[in-house]
Order: sequence, then structure tokens, then C-alpha cells
Amino acid sequence: MMLVLVCAFFCGVVHELGHYLAALYFGKVLRFRFSFGRFYVPRYIWNMPQMERWKQRVVAVSGFATEGFVAGALCGGGWPWMAGAFVVHLAAYPFYAGTASDFKWFKE
Repeated sequence: MMLVLVCAFFCGVVHELGHYLAALYFGKVLRFRFSFGRFYVPRYIWNMPQMERWKQRVVAVSGFATEGFVAGALCGGGWPWMAGAFVVHLAAYPFYAGTASDFKWFKE
């Protein structure tokens, strides 16, 4: 059980770090705040900065992209449960994210 919590926390940190670094690359700084998604899933949310639409999409996708890259690298390094945590997070995300979903930036 402790391993599941550690993996979930680590995936969350890496995910948000991906958003932060992508925004920083474009000269923007994200401000995070703690919130609960649907079903009281704890999470950090942030507001998308004003910038070109393609840059917003890069910032939006960078969370799962970074998380997937790190999970894949750790899986290859002998930590297969991180890949499992990533897949579960990606599959569950649309159900608990609510209005602060990363995927909303791909509509339109």
C-alpha cells in the first residue's frame, strides 16, 4: 500500500513539473494551488498563461509527456510499478480532473 502512495505522489510531482518546465521554457511561471478534483481526489491546479494556442497545448501535454517519459525510464531501470502508476493515472484522469483538465486545451 505504501508503494502505491509513493508512486502516486511521485507521478503527480513529475506531471506538474512537466507543466512548470514547459511554461518556463516559454517565459511563463505557473502558480500552483491545492484543490480537490471530482471524487475528492487531491491535486494541484494552475491557470494557463496567456500565450499562443500551440504553446498552451505544449504546456498542457507536457505533464503526461514528462510523466510517461520518466515512468518509461524507471520501468527500464527495474521499477515496473511506475509504468503501471502512469497508465492508471492517464486512464483515471478524465474522470476526476473536472474543469481543470489538461485535455480541455485540445478542444476547438
